Amino acid sequence: MTLDATKLLRPGLLDGVTVAVAAASEAGTGTAAAAVRDAASELGGAVAAVALVKQEGVAVEEQAAEAALVEALAELGSLDALVVDCASLFALPLASDALVTCLASAWNATRAAATQAFLPAQSGGRIVLLAPPAGRECAGPAAAGLENLARTLSIEWARHGITTVAVAPGAETSAVELATLACYLLSPAGAYFSGCLMDLRGPMS
Repeated sequence: MTLDATKLLRPGLLDGVTVAVAAASEAGTGTAAAAVRDAASELGGAVAAVALVKQEGVAVEEQAAEAALVEALAELGSLDALVVDCASLFALPLASDALVTCLASAWNATRAAATQAFLPAQSGGRIVLLAPPAGRECAGPAAAGLENLARTLSIEWARHGITTVAVAPGAETSAVELATLACYLLSPAGAYFSGCLMDLRGPMS
């Protein structure tokens, strides 16, 4: 049975919650990013997209991510949460190493949310990192890298009230199911989770 956020979660659950959803600029309908945007909006959240584009040079990539986040922050007025669709980042152009591109772009978006919104506002924040589904290119290493990032930042940023969670989808996990879990993690109940991996891949052989 497919889980639908609008049926499983209470209507209005995300009333007043502002959410930035980061994904590759090429990410379209049917992606986890699109599903999260739709579900969060239907549950009452205010949502803005953050388009991540591969650039030449580490500093340039960081600046581009910050600019995209600042634009979303201007649209929303404040920011409570960031969701990063890391599967979409494998489609970014100019990437000689898809795994490095995915992890670097996820970090750039996460860092931008913290430095441009969460830390200046001193109001905490939620970060949800959605790994590529099992079976996709470099899905295992990507999930491991994102889990490590979530665990590390949960310690580094705990004093600022920032929680970080990684999600590893199974091969059959749908975008709607990912969106449902992401919205749950953005809800008040999600505040109990940080520094962990939500592993949907089932038993590992």
